[in-house]
Amino acid sequence: MAMICRSIKVTVTDRIGLLAELTRNIKDTGVNILALCAWSEENRGHLLAITDNNPKVCAAIKDDADSCLFEEAVMVTVKNIPGALGEIAQKLAAAGVGINMVYATAGHAPTATIILYTTDNAKAAELV
Repeated sequence: MAMICRSIKVTVTDRIGLLAELTRNIKDTGVNILALCAWSEENRGHLLAITDNNPKVCAAIKDDADSCLFEEAVMVTVKNIPGALGEIAQKLAAAGVGINMVYATAGHAPTATIILYTTDNAKAAELV
């Protein structure tokens, strides 16, 4: 199952404890984080997230964030089996859809959630 969704892309000045602070502020709003990818690069913190209320998240972290932008992505739920991501990547490649970024989570759950940022999200959502 695939659907187009809106993610938030947050940029901050990196410091120790910032992720703890941001996620506490988000928790205090009652918003659920559905998917998250975060990293630090050259003293900048970057966070991509899918939540159940992106505008509320941006409002909650506005004092710490240099920017909080909305970006379109494709969220795919698949069986958590070997090769699931490869099958998606192959379908998209065969249709001429490029993948700019991907992150996923599954653990030992029966399903995996894959977040795709592609060159054609509408087509990607149809194909997968």
